[in-house]
Amino acid sequence: MKISKVLLYAFAFTFGIQQYNPVYGMDPDEAFKSPPPKMAPSSAVFLTPGEIVSKMQAEVLRKDRFVSILGNDIVDSWGFDWSMLENPGVSFGDPRRISTMSSLHTKLQNLARKRHDAEFEILRSDFLKLRDNIAIVHMDRLETIVEQYFSSCFLGSTVECEDKAGGVQLGTQVNVVLLGGEKRKYHVKTHSAGRLSSKSSAAKPVNPQELMVYKVLEHLGFGCETHFLQRSIEDVYIATLDAGHEGSFSVFEKATGTLGAAGDEAYGQTLWGTALQTINPTSSLNDWNAIETVVQSDVIAQNFLLQVASLDMLSRILRLHDLLNNLDNFGFLTTEAGMPFLKVIDFRVADDRIFTVNSDHFGGFLVGNGLYNYVGSHRTMRYGLHDRPTAERVKAALQVLTVGPLVRSHECVELAYQDVRKYITSTDVFAGYVSDMMSQLDPFREALHHNIEFFTESLRSWKPEEGKKE
Repeated sequence: MKISKVLLYAFAFTFGIQQYNPVYGMDPDEAFKSPPPKMAPSSAVFLTPGEIVSKMQAEVLRKDRFVSILGNDIVDSWGFDWSMLENPGVSFGDPRRISTMSSLHTKLQNLARKRHDAEFEILRSDFLKLRDNIAIVHMDRLETIVEQYFSSCFLGSTVECEDKAGGVQLGTQVNVVLLGGEKRKYHVKTHSAGRLSSKSSAAKPVNPQELMVYKVLEHLGFGCETHFLQRSIEDVYIATLDAGHEGSFSVFEKATGTLGAAGDEAYGQTLWGTALQTINPTSSLNDWNAIETVVQSDVIAQNFLLQVASLDMLSRILRLHDLLNNLDNFGFLTTEAGMPFLKVIDFRVADDRIFTVNSDHFGGFLVGNGLYNYVGSHRTMRYGLHDRPTAERVKAALQVLTVGPLVRSHECVELAYQDVRKYITSTDVFAGYVSDMMSQLDPFREALHHNIEFFTESLRSWKPEEGKKE
Protein backbone atom coordinates (compact mmCIF):
# COMPACT_ATOMS: atom_id res chain seq x y z
CA MET A 1 0.00 0.00 0.00
CA LYS A 2 1.28 3.47 -0.82
CA ILE A 3 2.43 5.59 2.13
CA SER A 4 -0.05 8.32 1.18
CA LYS A 5 -2.95 5.91 1.50
CA VAL A 6 -1.73 4.70 4.87
CA LEU A 7 -1.80 8.30 6.09
CA LEU A 8 -5.34 8.73 4.82
CA TYR A 9 -6.47 5.56 6.59
CA ALA A 10 -4.82 6.68 9.83
CA PHE A 11 -6.37 10.13 9.71
CA ALA A 12 -9.80 8.67 8.96
CA PHE A 13 -9.47 6.31 11.94
CA THR A 14 -8.55 9.24 14.19
CA PHE A 15 -11.91 10.83 13.44
CA GLY A 16 -13.87 7.61 13.72
CA ILE A 17 -14.47 7.18 10.00
CA GLN A 18 -14.01 3.43 9.80
CA GLN A 19 -16.55 2.43 7.18
CA TYR A 20 -13.85 2.63 4.55
CA ASN A 21 -12.49 -0.82 5.47
CA PRO A 22 -12.48 -3.00 2.36
CA VAL A 23 -13.99 -6.46 2.25
CA TYR A 24 -11.80 -8.96 4.10
CA GLY A 25 -9.13 -10.38 1.84
CA MET A 26 -9.26 -7.46 -0.59
CA ASP A 27 -6.04 -5.66 -1.51
CA PRO A 28 -6.11 -2.33 0.42
CA ASP A 29 -5.47 -0.52 -2.86
CA GLU A 30 -8.89 -1.68 -4.03
CA ALA A 31 -10.43 0.64 -1.44
CA PHE A 32 -9.26 3.50 -3.64
CA LYS A 33 -11.26 2.34 -6.64
CA SER A 34 -14.95 2.85 -7.24
CA PRO A 35 -17.02 -0.21 -6.23
CA PRO A 36 -18.32 -2.50 -9.01
CA PRO A 37 -21.71 -1.57 -10.46
CA LYS A 38 -23.35 -4.54 -8.77
CA MET A 39 -22.43 -5.60 -5.28
CA ALA A 40 -23.73 -8.35 -3.07
CA PRO A 41 -26.22 -7.10 -0.47
CA SER A 42 -24.43 -6.05 2.71
CA SER A 43 -25.17 -4.04 5.80
CA ALA A 44 -21.69 -2.51 5.65
CA VAL A 45 -21.16 0.92 4.08
CA PHE A 46 -18.06 1.23 1.91
CA LEU A 47 -16.88 4.75 1.21
CA THR A 48 -14.69 5.96 -1.61
CA PRO A 49 -11.56 7.96 -0.71
CA GLY A 50 -13.37 11.12 -1.78
CA GLU A 51 -16.27 10.37 0.56
CA ILE A 52 -13.84 9.62 3.37
CA VAL A 53 -12.16 12.99 2.93
CA SER A 54 -15.50 14.80 2.72
CA LYS A 55 -16.48 13.28 6.06
CA MET A 56 -13.11 14.21 7.55
CA GLN A 57 -13.63 17.74 6.32
CA ALA A 58 -17.06 17.96 7.94
CA GLU A 59 -15.60 16.72 11.22
CA VAL A 60 -12.52 18.97 11.26
CA LEU A 61 -14.38 22.09 10.13
CA ARG A 62 -16.99 22.16 12.89
CA LYS A 63 -17.91 25.71 13.84
CA ASP A 64 -18.32 24.87 17.55
CA ARG A 65 -14.74 23.60 17.69
CA PHE A 66 -13.36 26.80 16.17
CA VAL A 67 -15.54 28.93 18.45
CA SER A 68 -14.37 27.09 21.55
CA ILE A 69 -10.74 27.85 20.68
CA LEU A 70 -10.91 31.20 18.86
CA GLY A 71 -14.11 32.79 20.16
CA ASN A 72 -17.41 33.79 18.53
CA ASP A 73 -16.28 37.23 17.38
CA ILE A 74 -13.34 35.97 15.31
CA VAL A 75 -15.19 33.01 13.81
CA ASP A 76 -18.30 35.04 12.92
CA SER A 77 -16.19 37.78 11.36
CA TRP A 78 -14.97 35.29 8.75
CA GLY A 79 -18.45 34.99 7.26
CA PHE A 80 -18.10 31.31 6.33
CA ASP A 81 -21.08 29.09 5.47
CA TRP A 82 -20.53 26.64 8.31
CA SER A 83 -23.64 24.60 7.50
CA MET A 84 -22.09 23.77 4.15
CA LEU A 85 -18.70 22.99 5.73
CA GLU A 86 -20.28 20.69 8.33
CA ASN A 87 -22.36 18.78 5.78
CA PRO A 88 -20.59 15.46 4.98
CA GLY A 89 -22.68 15.15 1.83
CA VAL A 90 -20.91 18.12 0.23
CA SER A 91 -17.89 16.95 -1.75
CA PHE A 92 -14.43 18.14 -0.71
CA GLY A 93 -14.08 19.16 -4.36
CA ASP A 94 -17.03 21.53 -4.21
CA PRO A 95 -15.81 25.01 -5.29
CA ARG A 96 -17.33 26.54 -2.15
CA ARG A 97 -15.34 24.23 0.08
CA ILE A 98 -12.17 24.77 -1.93
CA SER A 99 -12.53 28.55 -1.66
CA THR A 100 -13.24 28.36 2.08
CA MET A 101 -10.31 26.01 2.69
CA SER A 102 -8.01 28.50 0.99
CA SER A 103 -9.35 31.41 3.07
CA LEU A 104 -9.21 29.39 6.27
CA HIS A 105 -5.62 28.39 5.62
CA THR A 106 -4.63 32.05 5.31
CA LYS A 107 -6.46 33.01 8.50
CA LEU A 108 -4.91 30.17 10.53
CA GLN A 109 -1.46 31.08 9.20
CA ASN A 110 -1.97 34.66 10.38
CA LEU A 111 -3.24 33.55 13.79
CA ALA A 112 -0.23 31.23 14.18
CA ARG A 113 1.96 34.30 14.59
CA LYS A 114 0.18 35.10 17.84
CA ARG A 115 -1.22 31.81 19.11
CA HIS A 116 1.12 29.11 20.36
CA ASP A 117 -1.10 27.28 22.86
CA ALA A 118 -1.71 23.53 22.59
CA GLU A 119 -5.42 23.78 21.65
CA PHE A 120 -4.75 26.08 18.72
CA GLU A 121 -1.76 24.03 17.54
CA ILE A 122 -3.88 20.85 17.53
CA LEU A 123 -6.64 22.60 15.57
CA ARG A 124 -4.17 23.95 13.03
CA SER A 125 -2.39 20.60 12.80
CA ASP A 126 -5.67 18.80 12.06
CA PHE A 127 -6.47 21.36 9.37
CA LEU A 128 -3.07 20.93 7.69
CA LYS A 129 -3.41 17.14 7.81
CA LEU A 130 -6.83 17.49 6.18
CA ARG A 131 -5.27 19.52 3.35
CA ASP A 132 -2.61 16.85 2.91
CA ASN A 133 -5.24 14.12 2.71
CA ILE A 134 -7.20 16.04 0.11
CA ALA A 135 -3.99 16.18 -1.94
CA ILE A 136 -3.54 12.43 -1.42
CA VAL A 137 -6.92 11.73 -3.01
CA HIS A 138 -6.20 14.01 -6.00
CA MET A 139 -2.81 12.37 -6.44
CA ASP A 140 -4.22 8.86 -6.14
CA ARG A 141 -6.88 9.63 -8.74
CA LEU A 142 -4.21 10.99 -11.07
CA GLU A 143 -1.98 7.93 -10.67
CA THR A 144 -4.91 5.53 -11.14
CA ILE A 145 -5.91 7.21 -14.41
CA VAL A 146 -2.29 7.29 -15.59
CA GLU A 147 -1.69 3.63 -14.83
CA GLN A 148 -4.92 2.58 -16.54
CA TYR A 149 -4.22 4.74 -19.59
CA PHE A 150 -0.67 3.60 -20.27
CA SER A 151 -1.48 -0.04 -19.51
CA SER A 152 -4.19 0.07 -22.19
CA CYS A 153 -2.04 2.17 -24.54
CA PHE A 154 0.91 -0.26 -24.35
CA LEU A 155 -0.55 -3.73 -23.81
CA GLY A 156 1.60 -6.03 -21.73
CA SER A 157 3.70 -3.18 -20.35
CA THR A 158 4.50 -2.47 -16.72
CA VAL A 159 3.66 1.01 -15.47
CA GLU A 160 5.01 2.70 -12.35
CA CYS A 161 4.48 6.24 -11.07
CA GLU A 162 6.93 8.25 -9.02
CA ASP A 163 7.22 11.83 -7.81
CA LYS A 164 7.63 14.43 -10.52
CA ALA A 165 10.63 16.72 -10.46
CA GLY A 166 9.45 20.15 -9.29
CA GLY A 167 6.76 22.45 -10.58
CA VAL A 168 3.63 23.79 -8.90
CA GLN A 169 1.13 21.74 -10.89
CA LEU A 170 -0.16 18.39 -9.69
CA GLY A 171 1.61 15.66 -11.61
CA THR A 172 3.70 12.53 -11.66
CA GLN A 173 6.49 10.83 -13.58
CA VAL A 174 5.60 7.56 -15.29
CA ASN A 175 8.05 4.81 -16.08
CA VAL A 176 6.76 2.39 -18.73
CA VAL A 177 8.52 -0.83 -19.68
CA LEU A 178 7.08 -2.17 -22.94
CA LEU A 179 6.52 -5.85 -23.58
CA GLY A 180 9.67 -5.97 -25.71
CA GLY A 181 11.80 -4.37 -23.00
CA GLU A 182 11.92 -0.78 -24.29
CA LYS A 183 11.82 1.78 -21.47
CA ARG A 184 9.89 5.03 -21.74
CA LYS A 185 9.56 7.90 -19.31
CA TYR A 186 6.57 10.23 -19.42
CA HIS A 187 6.04 13.45 -17.50
CA VAL A 188 2.41 14.00 -16.52
CA LYS A 189 0.91 17.20 -15.14
CA THR A 190 -2.42 18.95 -15.02
CA HIS A 191 -3.28 21.52 -17.64
CA SER A 192 -2.15 25.06 -16.84
CA ALA A 193 -5.38 25.99 -15.03
CA GLY A 194 -5.61 22.61 -13.29
CA ARG A 195 -4.96 21.58 -9.71
CA LEU A 196 -1.79 22.74 -8.03
CA SER A 197 0.47 20.85 -5.66
CA SER A 198 -0.26 23.59 -3.11
CA LYS A 199 -3.69 21.96 -2.61
CA SER A 200 -5.52 25.23 -2.08
CA SER A 201 -6.79 26.39 -5.45
CA ALA A 202 -9.84 25.34 -7.44
CA ALA A 203 -9.22 23.81 -10.85
CA LYS A 204 -10.73 25.48 -13.92
CA PRO A 205 -11.91 23.82 -17.15
CA VAL A 206 -9.17 22.90 -19.58
CA ASN A 207 -8.43 25.33 -22.40
CA PRO A 208 -8.41 23.31 -25.67
CA GLN A 209 -6.06 25.91 -27.18
CA GLU A 210 -3.34 24.74 -24.78
CA LEU A 211 -3.85 21.14 -25.92
CA MET A 212 -3.62 22.21 -29.55
CA VAL A 213 -0.30 23.99 -28.98
CA TYR A 214 1.15 20.79 -27.50
CA LYS A 215 0.09 18.92 -30.61
CA VAL A 216 1.37 21.60 -33.02
CA LEU A 217 4.77 21.41 -31.34
CA GLU A 218 4.72 17.61 -31.44
CA HIS A 219 3.93 17.47 -35.17
CA LEU A 220 6.61 20.07 -35.92
CA GLY A 221 9.19 18.05 -33.99
CA PHE A 222 9.87 20.83 -31.48
CA GLY A 223 7.63 19.20 -28.88
CA CYS A 224 7.48 15.69 -27.50
CA GLU A 225 5.07 12.83 -28.04
CA THR A 226 1.94 13.97 -26.18
CA HIS A 227 -1.04 12.16 -24.65
CA PHE A 228 -4.17 13.60 -23.04
CA LEU A 229 -5.89 11.90 -20.10
CA GLN A 230 -8.88 13.07 -18.12
CA ARG A 231 -11.20 12.52 -15.18
CA SER A 232 -13.34 15.61 -15.73
CA ILE A 233 -13.21 18.82 -17.74
CA GLU A 234 -11.22 20.35 -14.86
CA ASP A 235 -9.02 17.32 -14.29
CA VAL A 236 -7.27 16.95 -17.64
CA TYR A 237 -3.70 15.68 -17.59
CA ILE A 238 -1.01 16.17 -20.22
CA ALA A 239 1.59 13.42 -20.59
CA THR A 240 4.73 14.06 -22.62
CA LEU A 241 7.50 11.64 -23.49
CA ASP A 242 10.81 12.59 -21.92
CA ALA A 243 12.66 14.96 -24.25
CA GLY A 244 15.82 12.85 -23.92
CA HIS A 245 14.19 9.62 -25.12
CA GLU A 246 16.19 9.53 -28.34
CA GLY A 247 19.43 11.06 -27.08
CA SER A 248 20.76 13.43 -24.45
CA PHE A 249 18.60 16.39 -23.47
CA SER A 250 19.39 19.32 -21.18
CA VAL A 251 17.43 22.48 -20.52
CA PHE A 252 19.13 25.65 -21.72
CA GLU A 253 19.64 26.71 -18.13
CA LYS A 254 22.44 24.14 -17.88
CA ALA A 255 24.50 26.15 -20.37
CA THR A 256 23.62 29.62 -19.09
CA GLY A 257 23.33 29.20 -15.33
CA THR A 258 20.75 30.99 -13.19
CA LEU A 259 20.35 32.99 -10.00
CA GLY A 260 23.99 34.02 -10.04
CA ALA A 261 25.29 30.50 -10.65
CA ALA A 262 27.68 30.06 -13.57
CA GLY A 263 26.59 27.97 -16.50
CA ASP A 264 28.42 25.06 -18.06
CA GLU A 265 30.34 27.00 -20.72
CA ALA A 266 31.90 23.84 -22.16
CA TYR A 267 28.44 22.38 -22.74
CA GLY A 268 27.22 25.75 -24.01
CA GLN A 269 29.91 25.88 -26.64
CA THR A 270 28.64 22.57 -28.07
CA LEU A 271 25.33 24.36 -28.63
CA TRP A 272 26.36 27.81 -29.91
CA GLY A 273 29.90 27.22 -31.27
CA THR A 274 32.87 29.53 -31.00
CA ALA A 275 31.64 32.59 -32.91
CA LEU A 276 29.23 33.62 -30.16
CA GLN A 277 31.76 33.03 -27.38
CA THR A 278 33.36 36.40 -28.12
CA ILE A 279 30.22 38.41 -27.38
CA ASN A 280 30.71 40.78 -24.48
CA PRO A 281 27.68 41.04 -22.18
CA THR A 282 28.00 44.85 -22.52
CA SER A 283 26.44 45.25 -25.97
CA SER A 284 28.00 48.66 -26.67
CA LEU A 285 31.45 47.01 -26.83
CA ASN A 286 30.46 44.53 -29.53
CA ASP A 287 30.88 44.86 -33.28
CA TRP A 288 27.79 42.95 -34.42
CA ASN A 289 28.74 42.94 -38.10
CA ALA A 290 32.16 41.51 -37.25
CA ILE A 291 30.55 38.82 -35.12
CA GLU A 292 28.16 38.00 -37.98
CA THR A 293 31.12 37.56 -40.31
CA VAL A 294 32.58 34.95 -37.95
CA VAL A 295 29.17 33.26 -37.64
CA GLN A 296 29.13 32.61 -41.39
CA SER A 297 32.08 30.23 -41.00
CA ASP A 298 30.80 28.51 -37.83
CA VAL A 299 28.27 25.77 -38.66
CA ILE A 300 27.45 25.17 -34.98
CA ALA A 301 26.66 28.85 -34.46
CA GLN A 302 24.54 28.87 -37.62
CA ASN A 303 22.54 25.88 -36.40
CA PHE A 304 22.04 27.50 -32.98
CA LEU A 305 20.81 30.76 -34.49
CA LEU A 306 18.44 28.83 -36.75
CA GLN A 307 17.01 27.11 -33.65
CA VAL A 308 16.70 30.49 -31.88
CA ALA A 309 14.90 31.94 -34.91
CA SER A 310 12.54 28.97 -34.86
CA LEU A 311 11.80 29.47 -31.18
CA ASP A 312 11.22 33.18 -31.78
CA MET A 313 8.74 32.50 -34.61
CA LEU A 314 6.97 29.77 -32.61
CA SER A 315 6.53 32.14 -29.67
CA ARG A 316 5.12 34.89 -31.89
CA ILE A 317 2.87 32.70 -34.06
CA LEU A 318 1.50 30.56 -31.22
CA ARG A 319 1.46 33.55 -28.82
CA LEU A 320 3.38 31.71 -26.09
CA HIS A 321 4.37 33.10 -22.70
CA ASP A 322 6.85 31.80 -20.13
CA LEU A 323 9.10 30.30 -22.79
CA LEU A 324 11.95 32.46 -24.08
CA ASN A 325 12.30 34.04 -20.65
CA ASN A 326 12.24 30.69 -18.81
CA LEU A 327 15.42 28.78 -19.54
CA ASP A 328 14.19 25.51 -18.05
CA ASN A 329 11.13 25.42 -20.35
CA PHE A 330 13.21 24.61 -23.43
CA GLY A 331 16.51 22.95 -24.19
CA PHE A 332 18.46 20.99 -26.75
CA LEU A 333 18.42 17.34 -27.76
CA THR A 334 21.79 15.98 -28.80
CA THR A 335 22.06 12.73 -30.78
CA GLU A 336 24.79 11.01 -32.73
CA ALA A 337 22.91 11.76 -35.94
CA GLY A 338 23.34 15.52 -36.11
CA MET A 339 23.39 18.99 -34.58
CA PRO A 340 21.67 19.89 -31.28
CA PHE A 341 17.94 20.32 -31.85
CA LEU A 342 15.57 22.55 -29.92
CA LYS A 343 12.85 20.99 -27.75
CA VAL A 344 10.08 22.90 -25.98
CA ILE A 345 8.91 21.24 -22.79
CA ASP A 346 6.67 23.86 -21.19
CA PHE A 347 4.95 27.18 -21.93
CA ARG A 348 1.86 29.27 -21.25
CA VAL A 349 -0.75 30.12 -23.86
CA ALA A 350 -1.71 33.80 -23.94
CA ASP A 351 -5.11 34.52 -22.41
CA ASP A 352 -5.88 37.15 -25.05
CA ARG A 353 -9.30 37.12 -26.69
CA ILE A 354 -7.72 37.99 -30.05
CA PHE A 355 -4.81 35.77 -31.10
CA THR A 356 -4.16 37.20 -34.55
CA VAL A 357 -1.00 39.22 -35.05
CA ASN A 358 -0.72 42.52 -36.90
CA SER A 359 1.83 45.12 -38.04
CA ASP A 360 2.62 46.06 -34.43
CA HIS A 361 3.74 42.49 -33.75
CA PHE A 362 5.94 42.51 -36.84
CA GLY A 363 7.35 45.86 -35.77
CA GLY A 364 8.26 44.27 -32.45
CA PHE A 365 10.14 41.56 -34.31
CA LEU A 366 12.07 44.10 -36.39
CA VAL A 367 13.38 45.95 -33.34
CA GLY A 368 14.06 42.73 -31.47
CA ASN A 369 11.35 42.91 -28.81
CA GLY A 370 8.80 40.31 -27.86
CA LEU A 371 6.46 39.32 -25.05
CA TYR A 372 9.31 40.15 -22.71
CA ASN A 373 12.47 42.24 -23.04
CA TYR A 374 14.94 40.23 -25.12
CA VAL A 375 17.75 42.55 -24.03
CA GLY A 376 17.75 40.66 -20.73
CA SER A 377 18.44 37.30 -22.39
CA HIS A 378 21.68 35.34 -22.20
CA ARG A 379 24.21 36.91 -24.58
CA THR A 380 23.84 34.13 -27.18
CA MET A 381 20.04 34.22 -27.16
CA ARG A 382 20.11 38.01 -27.13
CA TYR A 383 22.23 38.02 -30.24
CA GLY A 384 19.78 35.86 -32.18
CA LEU A 385 16.69 37.65 -30.89
CA HIS A 386 17.80 41.28 -30.64
CA ASP A 387 21.39 42.28 -31.42
CA ARG A 388 21.90 40.43 -34.69
CA PRO A 389 21.67 42.76 -37.72
CA THR A 390 18.01 43.08 -38.74
CA ALA A 391 18.61 41.80 -42.27
CA GLU A 392 20.11 38.59 -40.88
CA ARG A 393 17.25 38.07 -38.41
CA VAL A 394 14.71 38.60 -41.20
CA LYS A 395 16.62 36.18 -43.43
CA ALA A 396 16.76 33.53 -40.68
CA ALA A 397 13.08 33.88 -39.76
CA LEU A 398 12.01 33.62 -43.42
CA GLN A 399 14.25 30.61 -43.87
CA VAL A 400 12.74 28.67 -40.97
CA LEU A 401 9.21 29.42 -42.21
CA THR A 402 9.72 28.65 -45.90
CA VAL A 403 12.40 25.96 -46.20
CA GLY A 404 13.46 25.22 -42.63
CA PRO A 405 12.02 23.58 -39.50
CA LEU A 406 8.67 25.44 -39.67
CA VAL A 407 7.98 24.87 -43.37
CA ARG A 408 5.14 22.44 -42.47
CA SER A 409 3.48 24.86 -40.05
CA HIS A 410 0.11 25.03 -41.83
CA GLU A 411 -0.04 21.25 -42.16
CA CYS A 412 0.90 20.74 -38.52
CA VAL A 413 -1.76 23.19 -37.35
CA GLU A 414 -4.34 21.12 -39.22
CA LEU A 415 -3.04 17.83 -37.82
CA ALA A 416 -3.07 19.27 -34.30
CA TYR A 417 -6.60 20.63 -34.76
CA GLN A 418 -7.87 17.24 -35.88
CA ASP A 419 -6.15 15.52 -32.95
CA VAL A 420 -7.74 17.81 -30.37
CA ARG A 421 -11.12 17.89 -32.11
CA LYS A 422 -11.23 14.09 -32.05
CA TYR A 423 -10.20 14.07 -28.39
CA ILE A 424 -12.91 16.56 -27.43
CA THR A 425 -15.74 14.94 -29.40
CA SER A 426 -14.93 11.35 -28.39
CA THR A 427 -14.37 11.86 -24.66
CA ASP A 428 -17.41 11.14 -22.50
CA VAL A 429 -16.64 13.65 -19.73
CA PHE A 430 -16.71 16.46 -22.31
CA ALA A 431 -20.19 15.51 -23.59
CA GLY A 432 -21.90 18.64 -22.25
CA TYR A 433 -19.04 20.97 -23.15
CA VAL A 434 -18.23 20.14 -26.79
CA SER A 435 -19.87 23.26 -28.21
CA ASP A 436 -18.06 25.60 -25.79
CA MET A 437 -14.71 23.88 -26.31
CA MET A 438 -15.00 24.00 -30.09
CA SER A 439 -15.94 27.68 -29.92
CA GLN A 440 -12.50 28.22 -28.39
CA LEU A 441 -10.67 25.83 -30.68
CA ASP A 442 -12.04 26.86 -34.11
CA PRO A 443 -11.04 30.55 -33.98
CA PHE A 444 -7.66 29.59 -32.53
CA ARG A 445 -7.01 27.34 -35.50
CA GLU A 446 -7.87 30.17 -37.92
CA ALA A 447 -5.71 32.62 -35.95
CA LEU A 448 -2.68 30.34 -36.19
CA HIS A 449 -3.07 29.99 -39.96
CA HIS A 450 -3.35 33.79 -40.19
CA ASN A 451 -0.24 34.29 -38.04
CA ILE A 452 1.87 31.92 -40.13
CA GLU A 453 0.83 33.61 -43.34
CA PHE A 454 1.19 37.11 -41.90
CA PHE A 455 4.77 36.64 -40.72
CA THR A 456 5.77 34.81 -43.89
CA GLU A 457 4.46 37.56 -46.17
CA SER A 458 5.74 40.38 -43.94
CA LEU A 459 9.22 38.89 -43.95
CA ARG A 460 9.15 38.37 -47.73
CA SER A 461 8.13 41.97 -48.41
CA TRP A 462 10.49 43.57 -45.88
CA LYS A 463 12.98 46.11 -47.24
CA PRO A 464 16.28 47.02 -45.52
CA GLU A 465 15.24 50.62 -45.01
CA GLU A 466 12.41 49.40 -42.71
CA GLY A 467 14.94 48.08 -40.18
CA LYS A 468 15.82 49.99 -37.06
CA LYS A 469 19.42 48.83 -37.05
CA GLU A 470 21.87 47.26 -39.45
